[in-house]
Amino acid sequence: MIEGPGNAADLTERFENALYNIARSWRNAVDRRLKYLGISMASWMTIAAASQVSSPLSQSELADMLSVSGASMVHMIDHLVKDGLVIREPSISDRRVNRIVITDAGHRLYAALKNEAAAVRQQLLASIELEELARLTELLEQLQCILQPYHGGHEPEHSSLD
Repeated sequence: MIEGPGNAADLTERFENALYNIARSWRNAVDRRLKYLGISMASWMTIAAASQVSSPLSQSELADMLSVSGASMVHMIDHLVKDGLVIREPSISDRRVNRIVITDAGHRLYAALKNEAAAVRQQLLASIELEELARLTELLEQLQCILQPYHGGHEPEHSSLD
């Protein structure tokens, strides 16, 4: 049991560091596994995000989803268009907006990405008991719900993160 404010503060700081480090390490492990496909982490994350939605997103929606700047997303989409993985399609409702549509080549790449990512997950989680994984997943999902009001750079009025 944790007693005293010092121990709780130490634990929360350890948690924050572990969460940050595991997310970075996880992405790096997947990135190394996908290196043979000749695609960068930013590219595969963009392809994955665009592939997982039910209807095409705008460049700005993709940028928000991946927490990157609009300018960075424009460059990424330019690269993916050049590689034939996505196309820009004008929005029917707003011609100023481009929707990002995955091409057949992009869908084939995404299928390979999914298979490789599944192999990495299986390898990394092989030693974790299913019950522990379920509990950890529930805790992370709970934290995700707590953080939802802060997503996209919008902070709630009465922030408790000050």
